Order: sequence, then C-alpha cells, then structure tokens
Amino acid sequence: MDHLAKAIRIITIPPVLAAGLAAALFIYDKALLGDNTQFYAMIFFLTILPALAYLLQPFLPLFREKGRDGQRHLAFIASAAGYICGVIFSFATAAPIAIHIIYWTYLVSVLLLTVFNKATQWKASGHACGVTGPMSMLLYFIGPRTLPSILVFILMAWASLRTKRHTLVELILGGIDSVIAFLLVLLVVNSFSL
Repeated sequence: MDHLAKAIRIITIPPVLAAGLAAALFIYDKALLGDNTQFYAMIFFLTILPALAYLLQPFLPLFREKGRDGQRHLAFIASAAGYICGVIFSFATAAPIAIHIIYWTYLVSVLLLTVFNKATQWKASGHACGVTGPMSMLLYFIGPRTLPSILVFILMAWASLRTKRHTLVELILGGIDSVIAFLLVLLVVNSFSL
C-alpha cells in the first residue's frame, strides 16, 4: 500500500493535474482555449516549467543540499515563474477569457499559499491546492460531468495521509486556498465584465 500511495502522490503533482485540466478543456470545449497555441502554452507554463523543478533539483547545489525542502522550495519558484509567464503570454496573445482566468487562478493560488504558509502557524498543502484548483475550474468550465474528478482528490488525500506528507488540516487548507483564489479571480473578472 505504501508503494501505491507514493505512486499516487507522484501522479497527482500539480503540473500533472494542470496538464489534465488543459487536456480536458481541449477535449470537451476547445473553444474555451481559442486555438491550439493556447493549449500548448498551458502545457508549457503550467506543466513543463513547474515540473522542471523536480528534474533540476538534484543538480542545483542550493536546493539539492536541502533535500525534500529544497525540492518543494524550487517547485514553488518554478511554478510561480510559469504562472507569471502564463499571465504575460495570455495578455500578449489576447487569449480568451477562460485562459486569463486559469493563469490568474494559478498565480493567485501560489501567492495565497505562500502568504498563508509564511504568515501563519498552519501549513496549507500545495499538493491539495494543485488538485482542487483544476477540479474547480473543470466544474466551472465543463460542468457536472467532471464531478468524478473528486476521486482524484480523495486518492491524493489518502496517499498524502498514508505517506504522512500532510495532515488532514493541511489538505483542507490547501484545497480551500485554490477555491478562494478561483472565486477571487471570477469576482474580479465578472466585475470588469459589467
């Protein structure tokens, strides 16, 4: 069971779930993406760039020496860089509103997560944030047929608890973080649309 839990944790890292979000939008409602360029950009900015942290960490002495903490820190940096580049790219290419919402939700999520984890005694799970965010966006953009994605969260939560990577409170806080980020972005977008 421990091997299964570790495998689930790897499969559910935020860059993989971001790729799942992009693929689902491409399959179910390609019009939301505008064109293939936006799909490939999402894969690059939300998946490839953040995932590079996991590949590069063993080769970067500053992060290698800190072990798992170094890997998590580098992942946050790479993710934030990808999200910022995504926001810039979406403006530069006059992307559809859905693309702006997605990039901004990812960026606000990582900012909220960073502030929360630095400013409070509690820790919110970036892993849970990276699963709940795409689930929220899938539900919003595609609808109830994406409800089975809740199973991904349940499996990730079980795996995180089983491997003792997170507590239940950390998982809940991480999930809430991405939902708040998404709702804030929608609130701003809707207020500008009026």
